[in-house]
Amino acid sequence: MKRITLLVLAVLLVLTLLPMTSTQASPNSYGKCTCKAYYKVKKGDILSRIAAHYGVSTKAIQKCNHIKNRNRIYPGQVLCIPGTASHPHPPHPTPHPGYYPPPPQPGDGPAASCAISPILGFGKVWYHNKNVRDKIGCPTAPETGINAVEQRFHSGYVVNNLDTKKLYIMFSGTGQWTTYPDAWKQGDPITNPTLTPPAGWCQPEYGIGKMWRNEDNYSQKLGWAYCPPNRPVTATWQPFEHGEMIWTATQGVFVLYDSNTYRQFK
Repeated sequence: MKRITLLVLAVLLVLTLLPMTSTQASPNSYGKCTCKAYYKVKKGDILSRIAAHYGVSTKAIQKCNHIKNRNRIYPGQVLCIPGTASHPHPPHPTPHPGYYPPPPQPGDGPAASCAISPILGFGKVWYHNKNVRDKIGCPTAPETGINAVEQRFHSGYVVNNLDTKKLYIMFSGTGQWTTYPDAWKQGDPITNPTLTPPAGWCQPEYGIGKMWRNEDNYSQKLGWAYCPPNRPVTATWQPFEHGEMIWTATQGVFVLYDSNTYRQFK
């Protein structure tokens, strides 16, 4: 009996000394997605901006993290950024797993007087350009991602906010900007078939094309469109006390003043 007891105790001792096999997923896996990075959402973050920062599409992050509405992310949410990590095995372990750096602070500078602080690209333009900051004032609402299409012209640029059906028109020749309603509806002509653009140029389509054909002198001010027309673009928008800002992934930040003048920062 003593022998059996000693044998059982010996087996238990050996088992306790064996390394445990973990069933936890590896740090670079997230369900069926491979994550090249993890990002902890901060207050004011926009999914489209996070995607642009990491060089992935908004839809890829949505799919990987099961996000139905791209405008519904919340502070503290940890997002898997899909892709292959450039350094899957860092040379030194992270000293404090789960630690994330704090967001940029407004400090005692100009943003301290604003109820909402501009962040990311808008924040960079706002903080680094006193004349912009003094002229446009504080943000009046957080930055939001928008569904948008863009059109580059010979002498201008147009962004169509598909969420509000509102066109933002920037005339490069004069430094002026304005807005125009997207009045195109199903059944309207997409283009004017009697117009033939010069070789290498296109006629704008849908709502941008309707504005271009019907608003007095807009076709002359903007010129012919670059090809291809009506391209989807990642974009965000934010209102300020004395104007607005729009960012697109191809053109950078447009500061749109109430005076109908604008500045572009790439």
